[in-house]
Amino acid sequence: MAKAKEQDELEKSCFIISPFGNDGSDVRRKAEGLIESVIKPVLSELGFNAISSLDISKPGSITNQVINHLLNDDLVIANLSGLNANVMYELAVRHAKRLPVVSLVEKGTSLPFDIAQERTIFYEDDMKGVTSLKPALLQSVLDAIEEKEPDNPIYRVIQQSVIQKQIEAGSIND
Repeated sequence: MAKAKEQDELEKSCFIISPFGNDGSDVRRKAEGLIESVIKPVLSELGFNAISSLDISKPGSITNQVINHLLNDDLVIANLSGLNANVMYELAVRHAKRLPVVSLVEKGTSLPFDIAQERTIFYEDDMKGVTSLKPALLQSVLDAIEEKEPDNPIYRVIQQSVIQKQIEAGSIND
């Protein structure tokens, strides 16, 4: 009860998207280890209430609940390790809303071309990696929440399209 009250007092919300796999799988173990050892402690230090889909116990559509978090939370942390299709979809939803995202991925992962040029924290999945990842994640979160108009592939295309239309209309000064 005290923990729930403590979490309610946190002002900022962060949704963590990650591959989870089945109970007991290596994917689940790695994801939960990363969340519990690195992501949640860093976010807690910054005053965020951080949750993942595994933390949602409310009855109803998990898809609706996840999308609600993607569209409304102050921050999203995206674990791109394993290049999970659901994670990529969820990242695109967040990009469409143009809200802050911090992406991280296990070293050795080759990111798809769509997001290969986006800032991503590459980490080692071991104890030393945990100590290296924490300050990098902390700084990335601080930078992300300070950004007034987060940059992402969707908004770069929209901006380019708007500029092109202005050029074609002959009103370059607009």
